[in-house]
Amino acid sequence: MHEAWREWIEASLRTLDERHLTRVLRPVVATGSAVEALLPSEQLDAWLSGGPACDDPRALLTAGQAAALLQQQTHQQHGQQPAVRQQHQQHAGQTLTGEQQLRPLRLFGLNDYLGLSTHPDVCRAAADAALSAGMGPRSSALVCGFTTEHRLLELEIARLKGSEDCLLFPTGYAANMAVLSVLASTAPSGGDGDGGESGSESASSSGGGARPLTNPQQQRQQQPEVVIFSDELNHASIIDGARLAVRGGGGGGGAVQLRVYRHSDMRHLAQLLGSCPPGARKIVVTDGLFSMDGDFADLRGLARLRARHGFLLVVDDAHATLVAGAHGGGTAEMQRAAASVDVTVGTLSKAFGALGGFVACGRAMRTLLLNRGRHVIFSTAPPLPVVAAARAALRVAQRESWRRRHLWSLVARASSRLGVPAHSPIIPLVIGPEAATMEAARQLLARGFHVGAIRPPTVPAGTCRLRISLSAAHSAGDVDALCAALLACRAAAGAAAPLALAHLAAPPPWSEEWGARQDQLDAEAEGQREAEGRGGGGGGFAPAPAPRSRL
Repeated sequence: MHEAWREWIEASLRTLDERHLTRVLRPVVATGSAVEALLPSEQLDAWLSGGPACDDPRALLTAGQAAALLQQQTHQQHGQQPAVRQQHQQHAGQTLTGEQQLRPLRLFGLNDYLGLSTHPDVCRAAADAALSAGMGPRSSALVCGFTTEHRLLELEIARLKGSEDCLLFPTGYAANMAVLSVLASTAPSGGDGDGGESGSESASSSGGGARPLTNPQQQRQQQPEVVIFSDELNHASIIDGARLAVRGGGGGGGAVQLRVYRHSDMRHLAQLLGSCPPGARKIVVTDGLFSMDGDFADLRGLARLRARHGFLLVVDDAHATLVAGAHGGGTAEMQRAAASVDVTVGTLSKAFGALGGFVACGRAMRTLLLNRGRHVIFSTAPPLPVVAAARAALRVAQRESWRRRHLWSLVARASSRLGVPAHSPIIPLVIGPEAATMEAARQLLARGFHVGAIRPPTVPAGTCRLRISLSAAHSAGDVDALCAALLACRAAAGAAAPLALAHLAAPPPWSEEWGARQDQLDAEAEGQREAEGRGGGGGGFAPAPAPRSRL
């Protein structure tokens, strides 16, 4: 490597260290449980002390140990062997010393909300597909990588979401990038250009797109053809997709602006929409369930604004799909706002327990994405066993609806025992200082609980938190034990109660109070439209009855 590049890399790493932003990977041993992993005691001690990282040979199992563990997992799933941990530690020729004994970690940082990643039907579907067809055709979907299994999964997701059609993507991240870059780049006229900026997001701080930029002064003077309005707490894939759109990364579009509105603040969004240049096409994009705060977007409020301003509503429902709604349809089903959502982005890596992304949308939109979305055109289609696993997971989720009910009962249980509001299976305990947050995570780890410690740049400075993520694979006893450990850690440290996130103090969107308020606002908005002579048409929105349950 050239010396200049070596120096640059070393300087960049020093900067990360100085800002306490350096992260390392620490491998655990997977088991047949969706919410348990194993870790050699020696490595747990190293983890607690902050080292070593996974590139240290001591952090890795030998090939023989790994093979033995995989074999024992297979036997255990068929009821032929004792527990994985016991078998692994006693395996002939691979017996671990006392210091190397595998210790269990109860995982409370996963996104496997229904515990489907290890469901026998899901595992069997993946195995059968691999045995019969390997990984499937390894090609782009547009060439020959698209199979009947892929298409069946698309149609089944479309049915779940109540959309005309659906398109699979390699990841949910790629899906968000493609949707925003394509929607903002298909204007029939206009040149290269960067849009303006607003709110907390600076478009000029993004990486470059595929084409050179025009002069910044010229960019600011251009009238935008597309304006993207994004919630300030949206996922990084939305932020990057919007930046790519502003930079013209999709190719062929006119000027694009990005405007960021305060989190779930409908008044602020209405102000920004009202100041939008005439004739500009408007896109509002939001997470359905926000991954770090655990609250839902106000889709009913967005529906009212959509009726007035005629924007395209894009919802990233990665964390709520299969989790919320009577049939697992997600945020829009739970809030009965599906008719007002134009595009739903999702992932197969969370409640589906697999990997991949999707966009549920109209048929014309699917065709446009398939022909203009570089993130699907130039990527290999998802492997066939993964697609088969996702299809099986969807069937199980619909058949075993008790999983959603159990998950939501755990949410209520944790909320009650910890004394904090919880709107979803994502429960943030905001501690504030980074050092205190990391220490709390270490204490929990020592007690056998893995809870993610979230710090900048993922969350704003001063709001470092423990992010509890519940799964239907957890038992009530698991949740009780975690809550007891959390309360014990807090008492030992003499710490105050977790800081409150103001928006979590409001009634959750599945409560009677929230539904009644939304009905009132819908009626007021309808009356205002009628007074303005527009009737109930604008944007295709019709007032919906209030939701009465998170399910």
